[in-house]
Amino acid sequence: MYRRFNFMRLLPVAAALTATLLTVSCKTSESNYRQAYETAVAKNREASGVDSTIYARIRNSAQTSDLIAGSDTLPMRTEYVGYTENGGASREMLKRYNVVVGQFKQKFNAREMRARLQANGYPDAFIIHTREPLYYVCTATCQTPQEAATALEKVKTDKSIVLRSPLPFILRPAHLAR
Repeated sequence: MYRRFNFMRLLPVAAALTATLLTVSCKTSESNYRQAYETAVAKNREASGVDSTIYARIRNSAQTSDLIAGSDTLPMRTEYVGYTENGGASREMLKRYNVVVGQFKQKFNAREMRARLQANGYPDAFIIHTREPLYYVCTATCQTPQEAATALEKVKTDKSIVLRSPLPFILRPAHLAR
């Protein structure tokens, strides 16, 4: 009357169908990875408010403010600095206000700019660096805000120096900010 159906004959077909579905539906792609990465980065930025790299934390530790020199308002940053070997700067010669005209990630580029400045009328140009390190090329070190304003104005009007934002600015070494 009733015939019994033999499920054993369908087993290889079901296994092949299952394997096909798994390989097709679970395939990852580069776009999936990129989307997941970008989502994770966005969540991290939202959670911390800033980029989470150590360099971003160092950059954000620099304090920006305005330096008032008479009727002038000068952009100023306060950061911890170090003295680059053969950079022309030392703790003894550095004063409260320093005019920065170049910033570089590589020491070689900072040295090249310093050499060009020395050849073009800035014999006292020097290099100092931050913790990141970022190498700052400075044209002058000054004791008073008025001296810094004069030096900054000289740099701004000098056509031999190519300046890109945020340059030039006044750098105050953190150890002299007290």
